[in-house]
Amino acid sequence: MRLLPMLSVAALAFSVGCTQTDSNLPEQGPPPVTGGTLHVSRDGRWAIASDPDRAAIHVVDLAARAQTARIDLGPQDEPGRVGEDLDGGLHVVLRRAGAIATVDPGRGRIVRRTAVCAAPRGIDVDPRDGNLVVACAEGDLVRLTPAGEIVRRVSLEHDLRDVVAQDGRLYVSRFRSAEVLVVEDDRVVERVRPAPGPGSGFGIERTATVAWRMRPREGGGVLLVHQESASSQLGSTAFPGAVYYGGDCDIGVVRSVVTEVRPDLGTSTVALESASLAVDGVQTGGRTYVAAASEPGVALDAWGFVQRNGVRVVGGTSFSGCRGTTDAFEGSGGPRPRAAIAVERLPDGRVVGQYREPAELVFEDGGRIQLDAGSALDFGHALFHEGAGTGTSCASCHPEGGDDGHVWVFDIGLRRTQTTAGGILATAPFHWRGDVRDMGHVLEGTLVGRMAGTMPRPDEVDAFARWMDGVPATPGRAVDGALASRGAAAFADAGCGSCHAGALRTNNATVDVGTGGAFQVPALYEVVYRAPYFHDGSAPTLEDAIAAHGGGAALSPERRAELATYLRSL
Repeated sequence: MRLLPMLSVAALAFSVGCTQTDSNLPEQGPPPVTGGTLHVSRDGRWAIASDPDRAAIHVVDLAARAQTARIDLGPQDEPGRVGEDLDGGLHVVLRRAGAIATVDPGRGRIVRRTAVCAAPRGIDVDPRDGNLVVACAEGDLVRLTPAGEIVRRVSLEHDLRDVVAQDGRLYVSRFRSAEVLVVEDDRVVERVRPAPGPGSGFGIERTATVAWRMRPREGGGVLLVHQESASSQLGSTAFPGAVYYGGDCDIGVVRSVVTEVRPDLGTSTVALESASLAVDGVQTGGRTYVAAASEPGVALDAWGFVQRNGVRVVGGTSFSGCRGTTDAFEGSGGPRPRAAIAVERLPDGRVVGQYREPAELVFEDGGRIQLDAGSALDFGHALFHEGAGTGTSCASCHPEGGDDGHVWVFDIGLRRTQTTAGGILATAPFHWRGDVRDMGHVLEGTLVGRMAGTMPRPDEVDAFARWMDGVPATPGRAVDGALASRGAAAFADAGCGSCHAGALRTNNATVDVGTGGAFQVPALYEVVYRAPYFHDGSAPTLEDAIAAHGGGAALSPERRAELATYLRSL
């Protein structure tokens, strides 16, 4: 932790700079963008900015417009969402540490760390009892007092993302499916899946995917910033004019959208064709502000708040073939697109955005506070988040370095997005049939051939591969230990280990198990999050996938259930 003197904005900008690599940058490089890392306290005094790139938390005094402290964390902590209790206490989710850090902003330090679950993601306070509510990726919803005492733990569904206490109930989002679960008395009583937004021509059908951020909606309900992915037939790379990845801003196969879910659970969706990789959003005064995190891909000399398609966007993107028009707010200094990772509302209704490189807060009135942070530039990270062609990035289909759970209709058939987390280099060769031998050929076929991007140099390919290989897997679901042990025995008895061998539970071989052809044996880590299963998504559940294998089909239904329980724990 470092306490900083009260400096003017200009003095702080001059004294800090961003020319040297940050001293607390994790060894594997900055983690994938998650968004939603900024919180302004209800009284308007403090801004707490999580900085997962530099494994730090920044404390900013908003009245003085100056940073007062930087709290350095461990390289595996990965600070994320911030919640505020009814007494003004501030609590930061530590995504990889499985904990909540309680921050004293006045003293600029962490006063308590509370272990909550394996993979905490969202946090809010329930005004009915004053307890914090934490949504965990593995499926737990954890209630705890502001003092850190766990009151109740409820198991819901896997892949939980954000939680919002609103309208006398809890809204809980699921990451890949973009579902909103309505929870009352610890039970899911309703579920809302956003309907596709307004069409963009060319006969493209779309499905809601990847809920990056859920926030309270003005007037009740919630605001969901998510993606829509094409679910109709895509063209072939052999025909450049076909609807695929390249061509036009308005027909990209992945686009960012904002869905409002009202208290009556009715919905309305607005598409953001010109904003790529929207990862956060907030409403104020009847307007919606969105943070766009896609890396520009080219160097521009102006930036600020921009407005597109009736929705105001903080940050923005600029990429070959798809720039769009931008209108800067008065006094913002003109449009200068670069990656924004969070946006927050100030008590007076204006907004502030958080940028990752250089690290700073930028206000709607044009003011800014440069944070005490060295550079976190990493070519692999930048290339992964860079908008190419229509603005689609690697992170569009592989959010947080994983997968979007979507099944694509390619010219070669149905293909479910594969995960790229958990040590991807050890699973070479790549792609569904195991016919792509290295990362250079992955980029050639996908970034260039499908996404209309530019082929990186060999040293840049190496940097990309190194960064990708460091993206960790998400822990599996907590399960009954006795059931998991019996499931592990069933795994061995069914002969699963002959193909799913080694630390990642794959021998990397290409085999035919009767599911439509010869495909590479997938690794089994974080498999709980990868429904539907198989290359074409034809198995809705793990039990279905087990039954489709010869060895699994020979097991009794009871043993198949035990095996599925074991797999969910990986």
